[in-house]
Amino acid sequence: MSQIEDAMKSVPEFKAFLKDSDYTKARDVVIHHQSTRDVVYEVEDVVDLVNKAKEKKGSSTNPLPATTTSLLVNQEFMRSLAHQVVHVKSLLESFPYTHNGLKRQIYTSEDVIECILSLKNPLGVSSFKWEHQLKIAEKLKLTAGAVDCIKSNHPVNCVHQLSDSSTTVGSSSRRELTSKYDVVGIQQDLSKIKRLLTRPPYNLQVLPIVGMGGIGKTTLVKLVYSDKLIMEHFEIRGWLTISQDYSVTNIVSNLLASMKGIQAGRGVQSKISGEEEIHSCLRYRRYLIVVDDVWSKKAWDDMKELFPDDYNGSKIILTTRLQDVAAYADHSNSFHMMRPLSPKASWELLKKRVFGGSCPHILKSVGREIAAQCRGLPLYVVVVAGLLSKVDQTVDAWRQIAEGNDGQLDTKISLSYIHLPHHVKSCFLYMGGFPEDHQIRVSELIKLWAAEGFLHPNGSKCLEDEAEDCLEDLVDRGLVLVTSIKPDCKTRSCSLHDIMRDFCIRQSRRENLLLPVLDYLPSPILRRHFLPLVMTNYKRISVSWYDLDLKDSMHTSCTHSIICIPCKGYRPKGSLENFSLLKVLHVLRRNDYWDWEPSQVFDLIHLTYLAVNIPSSIVPPTISQLHNLQTLIIYRSEVRLPVEIWRLSQLRHLIAFSFHPLPHPEVEAIPLANLQTFSLAMNFVCVEMIPNIRKLGICYSEEKFGEGYHLRLLSNLFSNLFRLEKLKLERHSSFCGSLNLAFQFPLSLKKLTLSGWKFPWSHMKIVGSLPNLQELKLRKYACNGKWWETSKRDFVNLRLLLIDESNLQHWIAKSRHFPQLKCLMLLRCPDLPEIPIALGHIPTLELIEVDDCNKSLFKSARKIRRIHRLNFGDGLHVRTMRS
Repeated sequence: MSQIEDAMKSVPEFKAFLKDSDYTKARDVVIHHQSTRDVVYEVEDVVDLVNKAKEKKGSSTNPLPATTTSLLVNQEFMRSLAHQVVHVKSLLESFPYTHNGLKRQIYTSEDVIECILSLKNPLGVSSFKWEHQLKIAEKLKLTAGAVDCIKSNHPVNCVHQLSDSSTTVGSSSRRELTSKYDVVGIQQDLSKIKRLLTRPPYNLQVLPIVGMGGIGKTTLVKLVYSDKLIMEHFEIRGWLTISQDYSVTNIVSNLLASMKGIQAGRGVQSKISGEEEIHSCLRYRRYLIVVDDVWSKKAWDDMKELFPDDYNGSKIILTTRLQDVAAYADHSNSFHMMRPLSPKASWELLKKRVFGGSCPHILKSVGREIAAQCRGLPLYVVVVAGLLSKVDQTVDAWRQIAEGNDGQLDTKISLSYIHLPHHVKSCFLYMGGFPEDHQIRVSELIKLWAAEGFLHPNGSKCLEDEAEDCLEDLVDRGLVLVTSIKPDCKTRSCSLHDIMRDFCIRQSRRENLLLPVLDYLPSPILRRHFLPLVMTNYKRISVSWYDLDLKDSMHTSCTHSIICIPCKGYRPKGSLENFSLLKVLHVLRRNDYWDWEPSQVFDLIHLTYLAVNIPSSIVPPTISQLHNLQTLIIYRSEVRLPVEIWRLSQLRHLIAFSFHPLPHPEVEAIPLANLQTFSLAMNFVCVEMIPNIRKLGICYSEEKFGEGYHLRLLSNLFSNLFRLEKLKLERHSSFCGSLNLAFQFPLSLKKLTLSGWKFPWSHMKIVGSLPNLQELKLRKYACNGKWWETSKRDFVNLRLLLIDESNLQHWIAKSRHFPQLKCLMLLRCPDLPEIPIALGHIPTLELIEVDDCNKSLFKSARKIRRIHRLNFGDGLHVRTMRS
């Protein structure tokens, strides 16, 4: 529906003039298109208010022209309106009109249903006096987009004003993967792709997007992929990134992971079974698959059979730098070619990246010059903007950047690299050791940086905090991409653009920092003959497990760090016996199996960092030899650690999918004073051994840890953990009764996850009283009962609240109970009919997320959003998750 049509329905004469059948027909067409649900609901509210106003004051009819009416009720036109969305820079100036009995203030988001520009005074209603011609930035485009029009209505006489839809979403501090900056200069591309995805034909279509590296292909597709209408138009979506060195097995595994939200590779035992699982997921469902960064025709041949064609409008987006690959995938040769940004758009993107808006007048001339040097490539602009944001905002400083910029990307990255602090340079180059397109887990990356000695404690900050600051700096400079974020808005995973990665590889070779073997010697034969020779100059390497079998090499003792890349198809006996001085061994977390001798690893007495899978769940007692070990990560469940683990006094992080209950320490054992992270421990009792723990995950599952024994134990456990900041407590037991929360949590706690405990809701007062608590996640009936009423001094610093799987029916709360709340997530709460309306008066609230099973909860969330926008503007989003 367009804004003009929406305005028509808000006029009392409109509904009265239409025939009931025509009005119902038009309404049903729009409702059928799910993206316009919000508008339809709000229109009904407007009609109700207007009818009430008419009953009180009365009003005369002023019929609309027949031509306008027939236009509105035409089904084809209505369907077209449901797809008409345009991203507008400067939408409208105010256009006042007078109408007795109605006042409306319309707040619009970035994507709005555009009006019919070619019609002047389309309503034909004398009470509308158009004093200004509508001014817009672009022509009307048929496209698919989100509908997010929030209206408030008051039946009084005054002036109607339409707010500028180009205004950004409130003052949100949430880090988004795509921002308002990403759409600068690509609005037309965005509109075209969304239109192509949602219109006929209905047979399976491949939509190739072609352009040189750094031109914004992936950014464009991310915006399309996360668009509200696209998410609702397609039943299932999947994202697949194809590197130059790919395997079909990994393609199958990663695609399943993307579609089903599981860890890559889990549940996929073979190529055939994986293909069958993909077919079962996609069959008879309208799907959208993104195949990003395809480099060859063979790559497309290897994957195209994975996608069934059920003639239901499914689509595949394929991005590539090669036109012949695009033409091969789409025989109609109708691929979309990405064009460079215009100088004006480049400057617009640059100044928004640096200043967030307007630029000081004194810097505009040199700023435009720098933007023009970027040759219209967004990646170039982002890198230069990251550099400019870190230097002095003076003409001289900017002029130096302009004079040192010869228009080549290497120069731009080099300029930004030169301005990095010394320790940040090493951290950045080190990331080039990960494979192309690999999503790097930030939790592991910061531990690696610390283990490599790149960082040093700074005042009150530990190494891990310094690493987080370092990553934030690289992201701000545009050198590192954020690929996923946590609910607290911190980065969960990141990656390097392949152009950035190429720079890291070249620069790290110059500085002898790290050698990515697979890039330097792509052929296995070359690696077999020359790898021992080239390794003599590098302390750090990234290499495949296959290439570690270097028994004949006499030069590997200089290698201190290995990033190991498991390779499908190879099953040799890996060997580490020649790496006697190895300090860091990080095996990428993949669903690959390889043979090796555990004794080889536990003989490496210099190890400070070890992240591996192990053939057996039993860790041998020889681990006691690793006196320098600081980080131990094992990609396995029910890991059995020996009692000798308590001898590793340098341990900082002890992590596995789950640990079997730890043995009691020996009498003379000294507490692990350096241990900061321990997860996931089963039935943990040795609290006196971890006095300085910061992050702790425990799962209680045995019957002996029933209602009496383990609750007393927990009370003693937490009373001594004065530095604990993050706690995850799970309860897996056949004992299904409810428990009392009979223990106190440490006041230092910032993040708390409870699962399966069935505590009474009234006992949440104990949790709510924690002064530093910022995140609370209640999963799998963490609390049991129908009523929850919070009080005034509860949750004073809570930012995120998640309730996932609950029998809660009534929730009573006031805005002052959650004064800092930003994110509210309510999933699998079928009995909860509404969210406390008072939450709409929390100024910090930015997101409400519900699943699509509870319609009344979604309607309640929309009501809260309406109240929030009246009070604080367009800063609250309501999002639904597919159940």
